[in-house]
Amino acid sequence: MSSAIELLQLPQLGTPCIPKDLSDQTEQSHEVHPVNSTAPPPVPSNEHTIPGIEDQSSRLPFRRLMSAYLCLAAIYFISTLDINSVATALPAISRSLDAGNSITWTGTAYLMGQTAFQALYGRLSDIFGRKPVLLLSVGFLILGDLLCGFAQNVTWLYVCRALSGIGGGGISSLVQITVSDLVSLKDRGKYQGMLSGAIGLGAGTGPFIAAAMLGTGEREGWRWIFWIPPMLAVVCLVVMWICLPLKPVAGSWKEKLGKIDWFGLAAAVVGILFILIPINSGGSIWPWHSALVISMLVVGGVFFMLFAIVEKRFAKIPMIPLRLFSQAPTAVIYLQSALYNSVWQIDMYFLPIYFQDVRGYTPLKSATLILPLLLLQSVAGVISGPVMTKLARYAPVMYAGMALWTLGAGLKVLFCRTTPVSVYVIVLIIEGTGIGFVLQPALVALQALSKTEDRAVATSTRNLMRMLGSVVGMALSTAIQFAVMKSALPNDLPPSIRSEVISGSWERDQPGGEQWDSRILDAKMKGIRAVFITLVPIVGLCLLGCYFIPSKELPGDPKRSETQSGGQERAAPRGQAAV
Repeated sequence: MSSAIELLQLPQLGTPCIPKDLSDQTEQSHEVHPVNSTAPPPVPSNEHTIPGIEDQSSRLPFRRLMSAYLCLAAIYFISTLDINSVATALPAISRSLDAGNSITWTGTAYLMGQTAFQALYGRLSDIFGRKPVLLLSVGFLILGDLLCGFAQNVTWLYVCRALSGIGGGGISSLVQITVSDLVSLKDRGKYQGMLSGAIGLGAGTGPFIAAAMLGTGEREGWRWIFWIPPMLAVVCLVVMWICLPLKPVAGSWKEKLGKIDWFGLAAAVVGILFILIPINSGGSIWPWHSALVISMLVVGGVFFMLFAIVEKRFAKIPMIPLRLFSQAPTAVIYLQSALYNSVWQIDMYFLPIYFQDVRGYTPLKSATLILPLLLLQSVAGVISGPVMTKLARYAPVMYAGMALWTLGAGLKVLFCRTTPVSVYVIVLIIEGTGIGFVLQPALVALQALSKTEDRAVATSTRNLMRMLGSVVGMALSTAIQFAVMKSALPNDLPPSIRSEVISGSWERDQPGGEQWDSRILDAKMKGIRAVFITLVPIVGLCLLGCYFIPSKELPGDPKRSETQSGGQERAAPRGQAAV
């Protein structure tokens, strides 16, 4: 029986965080070898091999698997904490930097940073390895957030928030890709609870941290909301460097750089930016019919077509292989990802605005009222893993989640200026449960329906679709809310107050304007309700899309024959390496 010291000497697994006196016997269920073989146990083989791309699957002993999962869960928690704490603080940030209605660009800039480079993460991790790309993404998050905390104007804030988005997008993709390397799809549910719990904890903790920072009474207290995640991320970065297993990819840096589809990358980034900037600025910064908006949309469309040509005809290792969209089930999952993620992002933005601006609740109470959605999303995500493992299928969980999400989205239309708190709790519990049953099972469904060698790029492509949906959804929902609110304002409203409402600088209970407060709040409520109504058919379309997604059995690792194992499975003899 091999000793733990020999396990620690394996170069392909990095430096593990386990006690040195750990024996293989305690990890027998994860470290199993044939008696009469000098080769390591097999991992799932590719259905097809792409030249220049290596299989990075690793099956670790239980303790080391837990160390890896905890590292991934920790950075996922920090990334989610960052997103949700900033969303809660947007009204305070707007007042501090005089951002007005343009404060929506805080979220939009983050999403644009995520989206612009999302196509890159999967293929970069194939070429350079998962761990280096993940650590680089964490570095971008740290740098972007630190600079955001020192922002002196909105342009500074938005540019640095885009840097944070580049890091956050990489973290999201690389965590999901790395997890698919560590365990089979069938066994994913056994450990999924850690990631789902981390997401829920970050989403639930973020608003309360923001409320605590804003509750100090300091006008600049929001800056700490940007500084707390980098402090945690620096510690996590060191731990990940030590503990996260690394399966190195062969080749020099020059060879790896030569494998990157540079023309495809450039076309994708330019196309995404030239499409997203006018979509988010049209109707607010520039008129929709302006020459600048139209020309940017045209240029963006041309670069998207150029990207498709490069990927199809010229790229040796495409950033996004077009074959990913050739099968109806996976194409539907990509479309669903864009649609339901836009709904989720709109919820995270408009619910705090509804609770704080329309209902007049404090940031702390607003965070408390959103907690049922975030908490049940986490709980349902934790539950979904074992259920999928038990059934060896993703479809029942995913279908039920879509139905509950549609119901919850429809019930939000009931929200008004006098809605009881109990209604908030019930509706958000239903919707949160649906979200938790969809997000991770949908990813498992995509990976189960994709070829083994395509799982990394399929995951990053799904995240790209999610980000595109979020940016477009945020732009359209903001435009809808603004247009409906503006048209609902009283015709006899004094011009000075009207301009404050339209610019986003209006506050209730101002001297001389108290008689207009109720009618202004009614107009704001109509705008937000219009957004909630818009979300219902979008989620409903995702529910209908489940019809095209088959209920496929989740594959496990290939089993070794009884002949190979000598009639029973035993731990490896001394000196054998483990994969």
